[in-house]
Amino acid sequence: MLRKTCKRIAWLKAMIREFLIETTKSQYEILEIYECKKSGFMKAVVKLSSRHIIEKNISDIVIDGDFIECLDKKTIRTLTYMATIERMKPDYAVVVQHLSDEVDDYILEIQSRTKHQIIKKTPSELLKDKSLLSKLSPIDANRIGYLAGVKDTAKEFKIKSERKM
Repeated sequence: MLRKTCKRIAWLKAMIREFLIETTKSQYEILEIYECKKSGFMKAVVKLSSRHIIEKNISDIVIDGDFIECLDKKTIRTLTYMATIERMKPDYAVVVQHLSDEVDDYILEIQSRTKHQIIKKTPSELLKDKSLLSKLSPIDANRIGYLAGVKDTAKEFKIKSERKM
């Protein structure tokens, strides 16, 4: 009688252990993470079951509560971090910087990260457009401010030298 009870308890422990192992496995698996060349966003290739594979934006995965519950904790943490980093990326970046033909002034070409739209403006025009300036990285914004400052300093020097003559 005691042996039967011990065997039943051992069997019950084994079943509980197996149940815990099966329930902690994630239903979905991330196979690959890459940056989409068309949209500029990070995408993940997700294996839903043994046969079904889909592609989904990382930000969409993180927002979808039901979907993210089917992933393991480490993957959730990684995807949340990547979505946060992606959200913090600037919307615009300075692509080309060249001198204009008519005046000694720089013309900057700024490209949108998502729309691949290119805007051509001078540094002084960009400094006036605060909304566009806030969508640039701090390094690009600093460069624009420096270029506008150099131009203003050159103008002041030219005016002072003309007054002395």
